Amino acid sequence: MDIKAKIDEIVYKIKNDDQLAKKFAAEPVKTLEDLLGVDLPDEQIKALAEGVKAKLESAGIAEKLSDLAGKAGAAIDDAAAKLELNEKAAKIGDAIGGLLGRK
Repeated sequence: MDIKAKIDEIVYKIKNDDQLAKKFAAEPVKTLEDLLGVDLPDEQIKALAEGVKAKLESAGIAEKLSDLAGKAGAAIDDAAAKLELNEKAAKIGDAIGGLLGRK
């Protein structure tokens, strides 16, 4: 059994099924035994559960970082748009001042 591939498969299932995620959070060992369809020794299944938990946590962190980067990008775009608007307003103000004989 390719443990890494099995962990990836289980993580995918848990991330995409809210009921399964709740069950895994409450009973990780039992949930994994059910998903695998085998009764492994406790030490092996606990190690697998820890691997799944770690992968889920890292996936959650990556998603949060991606969301944060998106929000930061949007804030930068908004600030740039406001700066451009302020620059245009200043040019209009200068043009009006020139028409009125002010510099």
